[in-house]
Amino acid sequence: MFNYRDQADGLRRIMAKTSARIISVIGANGQPATPWMRNLALSMLAPEQRLLLIHANRQPAIAHSLQSIVTHNTALKRAMVKHPQGYDLACLTENDLLTSPLSQDLKAQLDGIVKQLSYDYDTVMIEAQLDTQDHSLIMPLIAEHELVIQMDRTEAAIKAAYVTIKHISRQHGQIPLGVVVTGANNDQGQQYFMRLNQVCKQFLGVTLDFIGAMPAEEAAPAKASTARSKPEVSKPAQTALAFKSVAHRLEKQRITTPSLAVA
Repeated sequence: MFNYRDQADGLRRIMAKTSARIISVIGANGQPATPWMRNLALSMLAPEQRLLLIHANRQPAIAHSLQSIVTHNTALKRAMVKHPQGYDLACLTENDLLTSPLSQDLKAQLDGIVKQLSYDYDTVMIEAQLDTQDHSLIMPLIAEHELVIQMDRTEAAIKAAYVTIKHISRQHGQIPLGVVVTGANNDQGQQYFMRLNQVCKQFLGVTLDFIGAMPAEEAAPAKASTARSKPEVSKPAQTALAFKSVAHRLEKQRITTPSLAVA
């Protein structure tokens, strides 16, 4: 974790006008994509790289949210937690934004805090969410960087993703959007992505990028083994490979954006 008592490294990054790569992920229904974000963060973490994962809502392991830091004017380090697997954790809000929407002033303050934190890390991953009142993204900086839509392999998910993308494009204009399809192999993911991409291009003028697919959680029925059978990759290994593939695709499709220091 960043040493808040020695801010020399962060100061050097600010003077050099460099900040973290920021990747946000939002569910097809406009809600946080919590269940698999930590596995994706772990796959994105490289040796000697500093990564911060910011959940939308407060998690059990996190005592203080960034919202509480703002409202109570307390030390930022109280909102940071070191995960055993090597990255840092934080959260934006105390409560579910569905029931406790944020004021515009608080959104701006949280936006500023995350921009400040971005100089202390190499990668910042954010669980994005749409505001329930105006359907905008919860922080302006999310629209300035990479945004990934996570959707299941269902008809309902295609419709929900379309509505979410429609809100985002109306509120923030034409911003780069990637798609990850969960509960699918690569071929299935491609099929569902193509259907979503087609309607988005036709009715919204938005072109999406396919980032990858994640296998279904339920394991396939075991097959009887024979002497000539090829060894099958275990389900956990398949899932790990899929996360690595998505992480690799995100790295290949890195989007060049202005530094936060000069934006």
